[in-house]
Amino acid sequence: MAADKTGGITLYLAKTKQFSANAKLVLLYSAFTGLAFGVFRFLFNFYVLSLGNQYNEAFIGTLQTASSFATIAMALPAAYLAERYSQKGIMIVTGLLSGLSFLGLVLFPVHWVLIAFNMVAGISMSIRQVAMAPFLMLNTSPDERQWVFSFNFGLMTISGFFGNLLGGWLPTWLGGMFQSGPTDTLSYQLALGSMMLVTIFSIGPLLRIKMPKPDPTRQIELPWVQLKQHGRFLSRFLIPQIIIGLGAGMMQPFMNIYFRNVYDRPDQPIAMVFAIGGLSMAIAQFVGPVMADRFGKIGTVVLTQGLSVPFLLALGIGAWVTSGNPAQASIWFLVAGIAYIFRLALMNLSNPVYQTFVLEQVPERTQALMMSLNSLSFQFGWFVMPQVSGWLQVTFGDMGFVPIFFSVAFFYVTAITIEWFFFYRPQKQAASLQPQVSGD
Repeated sequence: MAADKTGGITLYLAKTKQFSANAKLVLLYSAFTGLAFGVFRFLFNFYVLSLGNQYNEAFIGTLQTASSFATIAMALPAAYLAERYSQKGIMIVTGLLSGLSFLGLVLFPVHWVLIAFNMVAGISMSIRQVAMAPFLMLNTSPDERQWVFSFNFGLMTISGFFGNLLGGWLPTWLGGMFQSGPTDTLSYQLALGSMMLVTIFSIGPLLRIKMPKPDPTRQIELPWVQLKQHGRFLSRFLIPQIIIGLGAGMMQPFMNIYFRNVYDRPDQPIAMVFAIGGLSMAIAQFVGPVMADRFGKIGTVVLTQGLSVPFLLALGIGAWVTSGNPAQASIWFLVAGIAYIFRLALMNLSNPVYQTFVLEQVPERTQALMMSLNSLSFQFGWFVMPQVSGWLQVTFGDMGFVPIFFSVAFFYVTAITIEWFFFYRPQKQAASLQPQVSGD
């Protein structure tokens, strides 16, 4: 109780001491995977573009679409696997698959092989997320659950910050050993390939997890049976995610290309923007539990997502201004960088809060299914919209980012409005009636 009164660092230390050993091991695993993903996310598009004219922004959209299709196709099977088999074993196997996909992407730079291994990466990440969330629910109490979920997101993000920084310099360092330029294909291959070692190393903490003996009498319901029973109830939590996924899929896979093409900047300053954005997002996610305690989980989601929209619009305005006046590129690179950082922090602060909110609303036996459907809903946008975004960029050049960002803003505002009507307003109405009920 003293920790609650003093707040701040004391509260955080008190909360982390409550985390179970299993939860701490998963947090360590997330930190390593976040580093590898940070490097991969920053460099992969540049690597693809370095392969030649046939590997353009439209092909990057195809890669993302293929990865999202694989994730969508595995959504329901992933829920079954997470219920049927050891969640520890699933996380280990998917970690190995991620390492394999990193290796395949750099060793075989051919269209269909890139598509195939990118699909493997998407599948492994999807299954890992589906298994991890129910695992954390089982290994946390309601008192520290939001803190563990936010710490998990935050650690992945802050290690992604270091991954972004590392991604800006690894091609120069590793490529220099072989007299290769920092933007040459070989330099990108060496940098991305090195992340295979980090991914494999990240499995180490998982090996120490102690899982309870399985209950031989426990019955596993097939996910499509659960979907038939609970689909209507679960759908209300998924609609906002579908709409946000449409916006994110249109924008997120191309953010490094946006900064390079619109503002004509090299890799290093773009890496700095990504790194600071990752750091700010991590800080925001660590603040998430405090805000959730103060404003409520869904109140925090609506507030932070709504505040992110003006910064999103600033990114579109930057593309419009600099397309007509390239001399403004330096100033607007700074403005866009700041807007990117704040939008990223505000929008992603809500992710672990919304995830915890949803998992607390659904029956325990449907949590794996809920995570699968949540991933499916979000990935649907990443399946459809990268093709649209890539086409706009190829057709209209830098100006293509203007309709992209304004469309994303429309999607986000729509999703926030739905969250307000579905969850926030009923919760506030129930809270306002509570004193009258307790006084009768």
